[in-house]
Amino acid sequence: MGHKPAWKRKRFLLYLAGGLMGGLLLGACTIGRPPIGNHAPPLPDTGRHLLEGDVLLLEGEYEAARRAACLQLERFPGQADDRAFYLLGMVWVHPNNPRQDIHRADVCFHRIEDRYPDSPLLAAATTWRTLITQLKESEASLAQMQAASLALKQQLKAEAAKRRLLEERLQQMKAIDLNLE
Repeated sequence: MGHKPAWKRKRFLLYLAGGLMGGLLLGACTIGRPPIGNHAPPLPDTGRHLLEGDVLLLEGEYEAARRAACLQLERFPGQADDRAFYLLGMVWVHPNNPRQDIHRADVCFHRIEDRYPDSPLLAAATTWRTLITQLKESEASLAQMQAASLALKQQLKAEAAKRRLLEERLQQMKAIDLNLE
């Protein structure tokens, strides 16, 4: 019975050593990394307005997103202007924006094409411009069809009135024929 306490002590020391090694290993793995949590590194002011604008756009705050993009253009001219114009274009083209302005969106996307040919947003801006052009053509076609439809409705009303007048004349002539017989 004398050997059991020594064996238990050795096992305890073995577990203690393993635990300490595991703790030191985990501690060494986290050296150089930021602490775990919601502490994001501070953004440079250059991109902060654009990131805020993207979040505001997703939340439906269109006017605030527009202001964030304009702040970027005013305070940091020449730095990430393509992203600012893209954000402005997205604000103006957004279908839920009560102040939606397709023409302004087209101007913003056109500026990206003209001024920033090496931008990674060039393909997206070109796609949006193509869609806006197709939308404008569809709206023009719809307006033309509505005008033609209105003209045809007026013509149909005039023809219906003319037909009623001719039917009344026919009835009058039939009445005259019956009176003559």
